[in-house]
Amino acid sequence: MTDPAASPAQLSQRPKIKNPEFINHLKAKQLLPEEFIEDLLAEFNGNALDLLMALIQTGYGSKQDLCQIWCNTIGIAHVDLEKTLFQPDVVRKLPESFAREYYAIPVYQMGDTITVATATPQNKKILKEIEIRVGGRVNLVFALPQDIEWAIEQEYMTNTSLQDFLKKIAASRVLISDKRITPAGLKQIAGEEAINQLHVAITLVGITENISEIIIEPSAEDARVYFVDHQDIKERFLLDLPVYRTLTANLIKLAKLDNTSADASQYSRILFPTPGKKYDIRVLSLPTETGQKLFLKLMDRQPLLRLPQLANLYMSKKLQQFITHQLDMANGIFLMGGPDTAAQTAIAYAILLKFASGKGKYLTVEDNIKYLLNGIEQYQVNPEAGVTRRALLESCLKQHPKMIYIQNIDDPELKDLLVGINPSDQFIVAGIKAENAVEALYRALQMGMGNVVNAVVAQQPAARLCDHCKEKYILPEETVQELFIAKEKTRVSAWREAGCAYCSHTGFIGSIGIYEYLPATSVLKDLAEKNTNRYNLHQKTKEYNYESLEYDGIKKVLRGLTPLKELERIQSRFIS
Repeated sequence: MTDPAASPAQLSQRPKIKNPEFINHLKAKQLLPEEFIEDLLAEFNGNALDLLMALIQTGYGSKQDLCQIWCNTIGIAHVDLEKTLFQPDVVRKLPESFAREYYAIPVYQMGDTITVATATPQNKKILKEIEIRVGGRVNLVFALPQDIEWAIEQEYMTNTSLQDFLKKIAASRVLISDKRITPAGLKQIAGEEAINQLHVAITLVGITENISEIIIEPSAEDARVYFVDHQDIKERFLLDLPVYRTLTANLIKLAKLDNTSADASQYSRILFPTPGKKYDIRVLSLPTETGQKLFLKLMDRQPLLRLPQLANLYMSKKLQQFITHQLDMANGIFLMGGPDTAAQTAIAYAILLKFASGKGKYLTVEDNIKYLLNGIEQYQVNPEAGVTRRALLESCLKQHPKMIYIQNIDDPELKDLLVGINPSDQFIVAGIKAENAVEALYRALQMGMGNVVNAVVAQQPAARLCDHCKEKYILPEETVQELFIAKEKTRVSAWREAGCAYCSHTGFIGSIGIYEYLPATSVLKDLAEKNTNRYNLHQKTKEYNYESLEYDGIKKVLRGLTPLKELERIQSRFIS
């Protein structure tokens, strides 16, 4: 997703910098585990600057402290552009296109020296280019790339034409009057380009007034804009239809929605820049008889969320191989069971990221979209807007995609659609509420999906021990005898929580999954349909290289990832 008003120059790649000394400082200060540092660095293809920004956004350290560490390693001062006053005449000594392309913006001038903030202050070539353009001496300081992007939006755009436009709009009170807004009226108030800037004005008003959602709804004669303050819906103003069409066209363009699919609901987002931060705006476009009805949900600035990878979900090698085999076959329904279908999203996204490559469509039907995935069309269920699971799944099936992920199939209205799919033509990853893999299979069979389910993975979430303070201890002998087949006394170590400043003295940081899986073979389906005792069915699954939740949990206990009491809690949920 690009930012509003992005120009071709703005779409230049962010700088890529390797800074091994910075990495060493992070490890020496033990701000976070070395394994996590290396994992993130690998994810960013060795770009230490991306790592710096990720650590700031995820809260592993303050911007001031982390930038200071960075600048100590390069020997150049840091400037926080969010707290800096710019000299407008100095800013414009560099063309906006140059500022965007090279991530550099002039800040102020003292004597004959201009201070320029850049993400690459050690780059002598950039220093020389800037000196040529400003015609004098330049002092380079370090600033984060995203801060430079925001400063450019603020200083080159927001503080000039857009700021003037907003002042005129505010003075005219057009956004709070009961008169219909027309192209001629906007032109008279704020000039020729006013109609093309209205989408920015409406969004900024929503942000300023702390609105949670903006709804733009057309009718045969005009269009209404509603501001939603949580559950309180207020009509704000009327739009002439030509104004509505331009407004929605601009918003659809920013959200990168497909304007050729006016008869289909679409979901996307806009990252909207304001001075000092970006707002995450989720956009739902819903077709109506009179035009597109738009829902703009203002999410505020969100912390960086790491996209899940199968290799990072603490799955056994056998389970990863099992999943890879199912992706190679790519047919029928691949069930994902768990006490909460939303908890399976990380696995589903990891599967999508691994599977979605090359030609073909990859679609999702989700109750709540947690991540936005490149190259994947994601649709969110919204019953209040008339967007049901059934309607979305029907639409997805008609497109004959390579894969569909549906977060929750616990909906009676989906039964005939799922039972009626052709396993050789469709591949669906589906979430289902179940405590373990066997229960997930039973539930699918009760829904009549015996012929289309090919495999099951189940997950139970467990609290993950803090690596900084967890403590090792020897398991009691009676516990060892319960867990393992041991003819003689055996010393077995496990780990338990302690508590430290890093984990807020809880002993835990985040969670991990405890997994089990099984192939939905004809033999297992037949036993399940005959209501075979579930214990006996579990025993039968061992012939298929089955690994139980208990087995996977014990491995994670011995590795120090979770305490034994978490495994006991999970088992108590479904042991009868």
